[in-house]
Amino acid sequence: MKNAMTAVIVLVLASACMSGANPIAQKRAVGGVLMCTGANSTGQCNHAVHPMDKCVNVTTALYHKVVTFAPDGEEFYCYPYENLCGVGICTSPEGCTLGAISYESPFKDNLTAVGWGQSVGSFECYQGTAPSTP
Repeated sequence: MKNAMTAVIVLVLASACMSGANPIAQKRAVGGVLMCTGANSTGQCNHAVHPMDKCVNVTTALYHKVVTFAPDGEEFYCYPYENLCGVGICTSPEGCTLGAISYESPFKDNLTAVGWGQSVGSFECYQGTAPSTP
């Protein structure tokens, strides 16, 4: 009986070890952006992976309420826009955008600090290094 119990325990432990995490780390998809209604990732938040080179409207719940706009650590950057994709005429010399925001941007966790809190209506992301991080 003791040998049978030991065998069962060994099988259970071996099974648990084999079903553990995959030893090969999987790379995250490029394009993940965290958006929150409060500074420093507070308030209502949404994190999703977005396509590159395509304008994306923010969700209705976050429209013109985004204060945290934080791209993940992969090498890509995004331009947040005031307007929805393809809507409205932009007459600003800056193109109605704050400029490129990447993981390295110092104000990504508080757009209010640069006068852009609650202004984001859409954004577009591109792979590579940001041309200039404001």
